[in-house]
Amino acid sequence: MRKALFVITVLAVVAVPTVAAVGRSHPRREARPGVAVVVSGRSVQFTEGTTLRRAVALLRLRPRAGDLLDVRGGVLWRGAFGGKVLLNGGPAAPTRRLRPGDRIRVANGHDRREELTREVVKVPGGVTANPQFILARTAGSQVVVRGALSHKLVSARFQPSGAERVERAVALTFDDGPSPRYTPGILAVLRRLRVPATFFSVGYLADEYPDLIRAELLAGMTVQNHSNSHPQSFAQLSRHLIGDQIALGARSLHRVGADGSLFRPPGGSFSPAVVRAAQSRGERTVLWSVDSADWHHGATPGGIAHRVLAAVRPGSIVLLHDGGGDRSATVAALPRIIEGIRRRGLELVALPRPTARPMKPERWCTRARTPDGRRRASVCR
Repeated sequence: MRKALFVITVLAVVAVPTVAAVGRSHPRREARPGVAVVVSGRSVQFTEGTTLRRAVALLRLRPRAGDLLDVRGGVLWRGAFGGKVLLNGGPAAPTRRLRPGDRIRVANGHDRREELTREVVKVPGGVTANPQFILARTAGSQVVVRGALSHKLVSARFQPSGAERVERAVALTFDDGPSPRYTPGILAVLRRLRVPATFFSVGYLADEYPDLIRAELLAGMTVQNHSNSHPQSFAQLSRHLIGDQIALGARSLHRVGADGSLFRPPGGSFSPAVVRAAQSRGERTVLWSVDSADWHHGATPGGIAHRVLAAVRPGSIVLLHDGGGDRSATVAALPRIIEGIRRRGLELVALPRPTARPMKPERWCTRARTPDGRRRASVCR
């Protein structure tokens, strides 16, 4: 709020027609000494002996009060910081009589934002990257800044404190389903071999085949967001369409009981804008490090298995498909892929991987100004 200032100059008047109050005249009588006040270029006369309180009342000088705002601009305390009427640049008693040459200034109250608190939370188990390509974690600390009173989040920044640690695990992921023709076969193999996996499912297909999504969840699989309608060149879409695709896909999964926290853009088409759009909706972007190429026309079970096993390493995220075309070769290759990965002593896992619980920060204190602005109160946690 801008601070509006009205300057009033008080001038001595030797002799004026008698005026008892602003805007009121009386029968002619002897001239009396008085003071003239200039308010924004308009001359107003007061009788001698007028007090500051009386002048403020007659001129209806009402300084606006400022609000205490949270970190996002919302009002926490309306009218928390009152304005002031100053005489000659400082406070004065309301009973002070105006004198020639006095200056009155009206100062509106300022809006003020709440102060910030900063806490550092150790994350010894580490966090994964965003976007994520492999199963790896980096230990460090999360620096969290919040409003001191509203506790609303301002920023959260991760500070790494060590090298990235790659897990001795592999994640199998399946895109573009669910498919009534191929998803049941893939799910049967995974259940028989007791392998957890991740299905990145398309929203409109989840609406069409909700029982398949429920079957995946009942089998212990995780189901994540793969957009609503799988548009091509996803990163080239407008920001509005990207957001809608992510939000609608998540809504479809939520309706059948899948509360996903991950997003995989169609075709792996991502950009910083895509990552931000997913993150704003509480979803981390996950891609892959090994492409099975099972989506190629003419792919064979042997070719798919060979390609995966030749490239898989500790920490690999493998791209496979249970929809979007003929996936019979994928169903046939899956047992060989699983056996080959296990033979290397690698664990098969689903996404997201459990995150190590952050350590509680040590007791910290901050000092926040009270709404009247006169003192600072300690806030400890």
